[in-house]
This record gives sequence, C-alpha cells and structure tokens, in this order.
Amino acid sequence: MFLSNWAIELAFVLAVLIGVIAGFAAIGYFIAARNFKQPFLGFLIRYTIAFLLLIGLEMAISALAPSVHNTLQHATASFVGWILGLAGVSHSVLDSQITVNDPLLIFDISVACLGGVLFWAYIALVLAESRVTRRQRLIGLIAGLVILVAFNLFRITISIYLEWRTGVNVHNYFYLFNMVFVLLVWAGWLRILKKPKKPTTATPATENIK
Repeated sequence: MFLSNWAIELAFVLAVLIGVIAGFAAIGYFIAARNFKQPFLGFLIRYTIAFLLLIGLEMAISALAPSVHNTLQHATASFVGWILGLAGVSHSVLDSQITVNDPLLIFDISVACLGGVLFWAYIALVLAESRVTRRQRLIGLIAGLVILVAFNLFRITISIYLEWRTGVNVHNYFYLFNMVFVLLVWAGWLRILKKPKKPTTATPATENIK
C-alpha cells in the first residue's frame, strides 16, 4: 500500500513537471512563431530534451561534486553582501549565510538561489530554436546568460534589502516573475534576430541623350 501511494505521488509530480515544461515551451514557441515559423512538436521535443539534460547535469554535479555549488553559494553571498554594504546595510557574511543587523535577519543562499532553473530554461529555448546560425545561437546564449546572472544577483539583493527595510518577504513574489523575465530575454533575442534590414535605394540609371 505504501509503495502504491509512493508511485501515485511520483506519477503526479512527474505529470506536473511535464505539464509545466510543456506549458513554458508552448509559450516560448508562440513567442518565436511571430518571427520564425517551425513545427511545434519539434520545438517542444528539442526544448524538453535540452531542459531535462541540463537539469540532470546539475543534479549529477550536485551529487558528485558538491563543492561546485558550495563555491558558487559562497561567492554569491560575498557579492550580495558587498552590494548590501554599498547600500549602507550593516551585515556579515559566513560561508553562504548573510546576516543583517537592526533588525537581525539571517538569509541562507541555497542551491535554488543560484538560479539554475532560470539559466537552463533559457538555454533550452535557445537550443530548441532551429532556424538560427551557430553564431547567432552563441551570441544569444552568452548575452542572455549575462543578463540572467545579473538579474539573479539583483533579485537576491533586493529581496534581502526590502525585507530588512520593510519586513515584507518579497522573495516568494519573484518566483512568479522569474520565468516571465526569462521569456522577456528570449523575446528580446528573437526581436534582435528579426530586425528588418534597411532597404537599399536603387540608383536610377542615367541615359546619355545625343
């Protein structure tokens, strides 16, 4: 009976996960379809495979080399602490924990705070787009990831600062906006790719009249 309940719960979680992945991919597809026409099923399959492989890779790294995530957590905490210091927040940083004073609050930079899901969702969208060149895809990956890393650091910093100043936990609200921001970056990349070329004005032919 216990095994049966466990199997049902696992099936439910997998169904929800697949539904979320398919829904997000569908939104990404319809954004892309405004500029690039392509079969929906192919786009969905490419996106799902890429996203699941990236998530699996992160899980493997977390299990086999946990020091990688630990290093990123500590680096993120140090950087966010430095920004908070510039804003005049009295704080201290110990490993992946940020402690702010007056009032005393402790924030832990967990693996989820590193924004892996944001990055993998965006990379999967770019890889799923088949009608671009390798150079365009590489530029899209680099530029998009730079923007998302900056956004993720901003998200953590502003969440801590606002909770310290106002007592309002805005961290959870960002979860609603995170994936929207990924889609905005994705749409921006597609818009740049589809910029219309300036029409060339033909030089009228001149005739010599004798």
